[in-house]
Amino acid sequence: MVRVLILNTDYEAFLEDLYAENPGLADQSYDQQMAVRNRSLFGAADFYSQGLKANAVEAADIHLNNRAMQLRWAAEHGVIVPATDKPEPKGVAAKLRRLIRGSKELNPQLAAMPGWTRSVMIAQIEAFRPDVILNQAMHLVGAESLRSLVGERCLLVGQIAAPWHAPEDDLAYDLIVTSLPNFVQQFERRGIRTFYNQLGFAPNVLASVPEAERDLAVTFVGSLSAHHAERIRLLEYLAARTRLNVWGMGIEEVSEQSPIRRCHRGQAWGREMFSIFRRSQIVINQHIGIAGGFANNMRLYEATGCGATLVTDRKTNLPELFDVGSEVVDYGDVEECLARIEGLLSEPARCAAIGSKGQARTCSGHTYVQRTAELKAKFAEMLN
Repeated sequence: MVRVLILNTDYEAFLEDLYAENPGLADQSYDQQMAVRNRSLFGAADFYSQGLKANAVEAADIHLNNRAMQLRWAAEHGVIVPATDKPEPKGVAAKLRRLIRGSKELNPQLAAMPGWTRSVMIAQIEAFRPDVILNQAMHLVGAESLRSLVGERCLLVGQIAAPWHAPEDDLAYDLIVTSLPNFVQQFERRGIRTFYNQLGFAPNVLASVPEAERDLAVTFVGSLSAHHAERIRLLEYLAARTRLNVWGMGIEEVSEQSPIRRCHRGQAWGREMFSIFRRSQIVINQHIGIAGGFANNMRLYEATGCGATLVTDRKTNLPELFDVGSEVVDYGDVEECLARIEGLLSEPARCAAIGSKGQARTCSGHTYVQRTAELKAKFAEMLN
């Protein structure tokens, strides 16, 4: 059975909230902490690893920047972690070098990582002995660093659909997986083996988040910052004209005079976000610039999977994902977005029907079990 180790990270703000809401969690076992983290349903949760397991692949997740959970794993497995983030004394460095095969010096990126992050990650890789490392944290640990640890004994696969600032490193991956068609084009032009794998939804979320009355007319859940200028412009326009509710990080970067502040309800991670989508009649979606002309973000599938009517910005590949008009609704500019919302709210039955059809499409054709089956086939092709 193929063994896949998935490297990931979480937002620091999410981790702070997770441990604040679960007093004593940091003192619990690694498995207990992982279970609580996965039950939060934040980000990709364990959707990839569970999807791979459903496809007869042995898979495990590591959350590299979750200090409490990683240190608990180290304690349970007898891994000595440096007491500080300063360079380790020679004795500890020698032990680490032995772990990564012989007397090689640490890769500079590894050497620059916090000691606990590096030590526990190295030990986890050695313990799991993966056939494939699926690195969803390309911003934190690079291919050259991972190659220095595992040599040629496993496939190194990067997964990226976000701004990427170290293009020289991606040449060291055996494969890069992306859900952005324009990224596929960019990587292939540079001679990098690339695999297009769309994002998805885990229908079992619906069993964890009860169905509710759709008492929220229009919602948006997502980040607000200087990197989202077009999004903020759209939301400000809608906030002044609709019954909009907004959740997300970055409100402190929004102008004090912005109408968004009047409808901002705080942050919403994972389970709470899904609960909001279950209560929403309409969910607004707007892509960031790196998506180019292509539809690709998690909200496409999270909102439709929860049965809300998705109103999303018009993209060239959207008709490949959904039947536009009957499963989702699209818009070209802020005025058209407002018109779409007003039309849907004036016809509740049509709005609900679009939400139901979008949900059926997502839960039948855009699941993580399906996405990971594609990954399994690609990994098998490369391993054989």
